[in-house]
Amino acid sequence: MRGLPALRRLARVLMPIMGLLPISVLYPTGSSQEKITPKFESWYQWGSVVAGDFLYIKRHLPERLPGKIIVTNTTTAADVELLRQRGIAYLITSTPRIEGRSFGTNMMEAALTAVAGKGRVLTTAELEDMIAAAGWQPSVQKIN
Repeated sequence: MRGLPALRRLARVLMPIMGLLPISVLYPTGSSQEKITPKFESWYQWGSVVAGDFLYIKRHLPERLPGKIIVTNTTTAADVELLRQRGIAYLITSTPRIEGRSFGTNMMEAALTAVAGKGRVLTTAELEDMIAAAGWQPSVQKIN
């Protein structure tokens, strides 16, 4: 933990500056979400599982990833087809597929909060009860 104070000092300097940057600098937005520039292939090939936000995974997706497992969320039917073409073995999403797509956990929580109509943030227990009642489960799809 020797570097922790230095990291905190650096964060104190950089965070106000980072907070002024447009979100597009940090996260793909608009048409840039569709652009794929294969990069970092050795890192994609390194393990058997590639996990993270799908837009970040997709941004530098190599042409071929045979046998890999992708663990993510917020995927569409077109994303599944892209992964099929790249040779992915399995796609695992943290939320269920609804009408061909999976949604981010934040969107699922927002939907449950709205349906509950309590006008407040729901507790973990309340969310878990609603998820169980809806029968929602993570999705595991064999792609290739």
